[in-house]
Amino acid sequence: MFLASVLDQMDLALEHIGKNSVHDARFALMLTDNAIELAIHEFATNKRGELNAWAHLEEKYPHKKELQEAMGRVFAAKLRFAKIEGIVTEEQARTIALMHDFRNELYHVGLQHETILPALVKFYFVTACGILGAYPIRGFGYWHGVQLPERSKKYFTSRDKYSPAEIGDFPRACRTMAALCDHKKGDIIRTFANHLDHIISENDTYLDIIAAGVYDGQQQTRDEAIIGCQTWPLSFSTEGREFAKANGFRGRSMPEFLEWLGTNYPLRFKKDPIPGWRNQAARLRSKGNPHTALENYVAFMEHTAQIREALYESAAAAEREIDRIIDQRRGK
Repeated sequence: MFLASVLDQMDLALEHIGKNSVHDARFALMLTDNAIELAIHEFATNKRGELNAWAHLEEKYPHKKELQEAMGRVFAAKLRFAKIEGIVTEEQARTIALMHDFRNELYHVGLQHETILPALVKFYFVTACGILGAYPIRGFGYWHGVQLPERSKKYFTSRDKYSPAEIGDFPRACRTMAALCDHKKGDIIRTFANHLDHIISENDTYLDIIAAGVYDGQQQTRDEAIIGCQTWPLSFSTEGREFAKANGFRGRSMPEFLEWLGTNYPLRFKKDPIPGWRNQAARLRSKGNPHTALENYVAFMEHTAQIREALYESAAAAEREIDRIIDQRRGK
């Protein structure tokens, strides 16, 4: 019955993928992730039952601790055990972990990642089909009176009243769904690269606005602007004050403090990052492995999140001040 439930969720996910909307892609990604979690939890449950039935196997089994953790509620523990047992590869496990994070954001925060979501869910769906299609199956059976999910029936060929499906039906169903998804690995790589290009272009504009300043005499280089975007919020933080106290800052004024932080604090970005970001986007676009592209994309987004927010806030503040001056001169 567990396999029928997995097929039910995956078939529903495929239906939503076919609708080609961001909202449907969001739902499809959650369903796909649920199917993966169900599969790796079921594998751990079956392993636990097998060891309980054969004491001599349990005595020699080297991963009892990992199995016990997999029986709990923590997804990472289930995934770690699935990797140990070879249900997923190291590469697949990294992708599943990242996709599970996407799923949690979509579930708890709401609609996110609109730009990449339709391509992202196709990639995850096809990856999941590959993993599920290789799931070890010993046979099919179910209790009398139990009804199979309607969506799963179209993939099962058996007419035996004691077995709803033949052994090959499940992997065949996974291959069929993967083909119907119509995912091409170049699509997700191109989507990641295009999104990075868009983000970089936006932040390039923000940095120009900040460097130009609002008033005469505020102009600065882009390198100076990127440092200022980091030191200004840092100067008001507990972290910044404690660092200054511990490292011998003796100045009194805010300009002195900002200059000292720019020179002494281990800022993440010491110069204009845009050229380096463009190189990263170009390298990502040249990737041939979508799993690697996903890791690179996520790493870039996480590494640059704080400075991108600072650039946006600083540029927005400058534009608000420009608008205020314009309104003031118009007599508003």
